[in-house]
Amino acid sequence: MKRLILTLLMLALLLTACGGENEDSTQSSEAEVTEPVEETVDAEEAMDETSGPETDETTQEVVSDIEETVEEEIDLTGLGINPLTGLYIPEEIVNRRPVGVMINNLKKAMPQSGIAQADVIYETLVEGGIARLFAVFKDFDAEKIGPVRSARHYYLDFSFDFDALYVHYGASDQAFIDIRNLNAPNMNGLSYLDAIMCFQDSSRVRPHSTYTSYEGLMAGWEAEKYRTEYADGFSSKFQFAEENPEMLEAVDANKVILDFSYYQYAWFDYDEVSQKYLRNQFGGPQIDRETGDQLAFDNVIVQMAEMWKIPGDTEGRLDMTLVGEGDGYYISHGKAIPITWSKSSHYEPTQYFLTDGSELEMYTGKTWIAVFPTYRPEGFIIE
Repeated sequence: MKRLILTLLMLALLLTACGGENEDSTQSSEAEVTEPVEETVDAEEAMDETSGPETDETTQEVVSDIEETVEEEIDLTGLGINPLTGLYIPEEIVNRRPVGVMINNLKKAMPQSGIAQADVIYETLVEGGIARLFAVFKDFDAEKIGPVRSARHYYLDFSFDFDALYVHYGASDQAFIDIRNLNAPNMNGLSYLDAIMCFQDSSRVRPHSTYTSYEGLMAGWEAEKYRTEYADGFSSKFQFAEENPEMLEAVDANKVILDFSYYQYAWFDYDEVSQKYLRNQFGGPQIDRETGDQLAFDNVIVQMAEMWKIPGDTEGRLDMTLVGEGDGYYISHGKAIPITWSKSSHYEPTQYFLTDGSELEMYTGKTWIAVFPTYRPEGFIIE
């Protein structure tokens, strides 16, 4: 990596130097027809040439500055790999459990706060054709996160995927049952924890007004005495490629449409400059209220799942198959490939595979996971 950076920077310097020649010499060089260059100069040779006796002092100073910058960029002291993104974070939080927060995603809840700091965001349906988000945080310091809403039982599987604490404000009957039966670590703001980790935004109307924060979550965590580090034998949900991952069977993916229901229509636009997918819903960009920036992700996973209304539930609540297997798509850097997914139990992480059965390797960065209903295949479109 150091050699590559030096090569690129030295080439830039050489081109700059050439640009300073007089007009006559430039025209002369353009008029001559030369043979293709058969050999390339590597970084060390470029350094030798620029550091020779004919190199002026200014260039030597620039080269020295470049070397110092490169050394600073590759200094990884005190850093470790975030298993949620594959990126470097402070070493002291690498083994800290993530926190997953149930986020309101109704029009009245827009714009949300703090979710731009999430490493992973899940999106799937709840009752009434609306979708809620589950934002998973590891390296964060947000002063305002939310609005926070109530739990649904199948979101526990998303939490188990990362050995995360599940944060919510109230819960459905099914969620309370599964929290108890599965012994799921959770922090319910609709309890004594309200005064410890939650606060109300007076500019919002309930139930769209409840928020938490980094400080509040840490205080609630301490109050509940939950384990602070990953469980022994923890296995990461994601596998990140050391270099660009293989994108076999790829199709262009400049726009990804997620038409969940009559109410929930969202899409991602691919931005070639940043190489990220920009999130949109309800007719426009989805932004973080605290930063004013549009949500952006390096990876988008669409996980198809069977969903149905729970028989006899008066609220029309849903259930879905998340322990099992199914199909989906991995979308990144302007391309999309078919994948499969598999989850062997509530406590085991969902794994993603290429169609040849090998494990999916992803680009590093933040990921959006849309768990999309199999009964609505026409609502998922890649353009």
